[in-house]
Amino acid sequence: MNRFPIGFWNYTTGQLSAKDVKDWVDLGMTMANSPEITENSDKNVILEMLDACAETNIKMIMCDHRGLWHGASDDPEGYKAQFQAAYVDFGKHPAVFGFHIGDEPSDDKAFADCSAAYRIQLETAPELTPFLNYLPYWEGQEKTLLKASSYAEWVKRTADECGLIILSYDRYSQLNPGEEGIHLYFMNLRLAREAADLAGITPWTTLLSVGHFKYRCPSENDLRWQLSTAVVSGMEGIMWFFIYERECRVNYRLPPIDAFGERTETFNWLARTNKYFLHQYGDFFLHARRTKTVHVGKAYGGYELFEPGKTDDIVLDVTTSDNVPAILSFYELDGKKWVAVVNNSPTEDSRMMLTFSKKAKNLRRFSFHRQLIPIREFQEKDDCYIGGEWHFPGQINLYCMEQ
Repeated sequence: MNRFPIGFWNYTTGQLSAKDVKDWVDLGMTMANSPEITENSDKNVILEMLDACAETNIKMIMCDHRGLWHGASDDPEGYKAQFQAAYVDFGKHPAVFGFHIGDEPSDDKAFADCSAAYRIQLETAPELTPFLNYLPYWEGQEKTLLKASSYAEWVKRTADECGLIILSYDRYSQLNPGEEGIHLYFMNLRLAREAADLAGITPWTTLLSVGHFKYRCPSENDLRWQLSTAVVSGMEGIMWFFIYERECRVNYRLPPIDAFGERTETFNWLARTNKYFLHQYGDFFLHARRTKTVHVGKAYGGYELFEPGKTDDIVLDVTTSDNVPAILSFYELDGKKWVAVVNNSPTEDSRMMLTFSKKAKNLRRFSFHRQLIPIREFQEKDDCYIGGEWHFPGQINLYCMEQ
């Protein structure tokens, strides 16, 4: 990938064609799940969609039913033959990222099938990246479902067994009422990043772009807050659930494109969220190495709480107006130390004041136009720099601290 991966779950079957790729471009997507490909799908329509993706620098995950995990461990040769046919049809197209293996395996047999399918896909198409999405973590899952000493141990074991490249999962509790779901959201981000580091693989998460069940319809603030907090917590790829309503069912409501094929207000909100992030920060987060993430004011999901004068020797203190929570994430890139500051409220604006040690010899802010600019908002004291900026919900500011 030459752009930060931001994609979406699709689920449509036969409703889309190459012209619909424009919606993906307008939404700021760099990835896309294909429509569901079955024996009734028109191969030429799918190839035309792939051509449109290649023209707009979008990578596609092929949701071809011949790649799904079912039965792969019982009949590996049969699975290999059906996947080979899918690969011949689509796999050599330059817009293809990989093939979808499935979503949320939830028992031993499914895990065995997933691992077998993953190995076979890698053997058949080593240049591609299989895509498999797991359940979110909940307390005690390692004992009841994963049968491992810890979530990280299970991820490492799975990666060793099948060659797992991406650890992908979904978690939507952050849009439930109250704060319990926010704690679960951040716990998942922390554990996924830790597990991926142990296994030497890449973590992705799926965020919510459609209201359903008790999950509220996300506002533009909610969408931005989800994307920003996930990325600064170490996620290296984002999927949105979902884009197309297809039909009115259960209580799903207000996705980016409704059941009549019309763009909703969520479309514009999500488009701005993705495009603003990619324009300013996409390349940075694609290449920077994260070294630490801490929470300010209130720690969620088991994250370390920032301690003034102790957490870091350059960022000495952080205060926020109205005690709004924040996140600090530290990075290394181009031999320089960086810190991202994020407003960790999905609803409140806050002025975030930082105190930097004078060990930061050339303190600059990363601008919207991707330039490092002097910080006029900071005042120089005898032994430090103090200043800050207003942050709207989920806003990131990025500072470069040369030592």
